[in-house]
Amino acid sequence: MIWIKKIKNFFRDKSRDNLCKHLRTIGVDVSFAERGIPEEKLFNPWHRRSLGVININSDYLISYINIIKRDRGKNTPPRWWYYFAIPSKTSKDKKNYIEVKSKKNKSFFGIGKEKSFEWLSNNNGEYLAKKFTNDSEINSLVSLGNIRVQSLHEKFSGYSIELEFIGKAIKNSTLDINHWNALNKIARLFIENRID
Repeated sequence: MIWIKKIKNFFRDKSRDNLCKHLRTIGVDVSFAERGIPEEKLFNPWHRRSLGVININSDYLISYINIIKRDRGKNTPPRWWYYFAIPSKTSKDKKNYIEVKSKKNKSFFGIGKEKSFEWLSNNNGEYLAKKFTNDSEINSLVSLGNIRVQSLHEKFSGYSIELEFIGKAIKNSTLDINHWNALNKIARLFIENRID
């Protein structure tokens, strides 16, 4: 039985373990949450699975990270989503929904190397998209992966910063303290500009 557990552990996706270890190396106090908690349901539809939650114990606006994975399909690579959760009071009215996301532009008709990127938003997020555009620290996050920030109004009240990775999970060495500070800057901007 012990060897079966060792084999399972060897093949298990260790994205959560690796991120938790790396956050500790850059000075963030984190811990593993128990498995099966409600926070694992944040952005976790039936065709994906949560790899577990990392609790942020330090004094940051981001309180936890839920890591979601969709396994490789016949014609699709695996995908990971890292959801940085920011609890806060938000409006329950859907017309006050805020969304800002990055869009990478390819060099030639949607193919080739990424040449540039821009911040897109709904009407409520226009001001924040402009703030992001003029902030080099926040713009550095785009090198990690696709980004989407949105307000949440139903089972979770607050904001979520989503980092999406296709084909491979985040590299430990990629997320540095400047990226972590930029994520928390986004959290602060959303809370300061919330619509009640």
